[in-house]
Amino acid sequence: MQPKNSQLDITLPPISVIIAAYNEQAWLEVTVSSMLNSGFPCEVIVVDDGSTDNTPQILKKFLGKVKVCTHTTNKGKGGAIATGLREATGEIIIFCDAHLLGLGKQHLLGLVMPLVYGNAQVVLGVDVPEKFSISLVRTVVPSPILTGQRAYFKKDLLPFIDEFETLGYGIESFLFAKFPREKTAVVLLPGLVHLQKQDTSSILSMAIGYLREAIEILDTVIRIQGVMPKEISQLRTKLSAILAKYSGTKKRDSS
Repeated sequence: MQPKNSQLDITLPPISVIIAAYNEQAWLEVTVSSMLNSGFPCEVIVVDDGSTDNTPQILKKFLGKVKVCTHTTNKGKGGAIATGLREATGEIIIFCDAHLLGLGKQHLLGLVMPLVYGNAQVVLGVDVPEKFSISLVRTVVPSPILTGQRAYFKKDLLPFIDEFETLGYGIESFLFAKFPREKTAVVLLPGLVHLQKQDTSSILSMAIGYLREAIEILDTVIRIQGVMPKEISQLRTKLSAILAKYSGTKKRDSS
């Protein structure tokens, strides 16, 4: 007979959560507060990647509760992750985006369980509605490559830390290529809401953000493959021209 108040004791190694934040004033406080209030045992590291909005002021509210690292200039997501990784003391590293709603202990636990009690080296988390259907899962799960919610053993990430510095938004594609598929677990995170750029920024900022993200992902794919097919080269040139037009930046050399 099952006891009424059964409890499962789980032993976890030290865990560090890294949040890369660039101009995340809209939802950063909600994300960090949810993490701290979740009761999940972890070290929280937020890397302010050269923000020009109120992100630094928001982070001051959490001094003493989270570890804050500050870049004086924007180094990109890969650079922010590298900084956080150098500061992390945990054996397991969780990456989380800075604009999450409904983040709870169950989500963070779900990301680390396949590492601790399974044979995974990588765990990719996919946010789904609290009540979801199998048909929805089949639609969402096949492409979790770019998810920002993921977990690794720190020792497996350290060999790549210098390369992270120049990857920008391409870091997820880079990591997906570096770990075997049979060691990659995909978990569902019911009730977690990952806000999109249209929810956190202006239309122009959203467009510039997506363009920059696409270019950095293309650059990473090129780096992984070691070649640049003509079609990808042409696409990158077009995206760079559009980005330069609307952001006032010069096109970066594709070599």
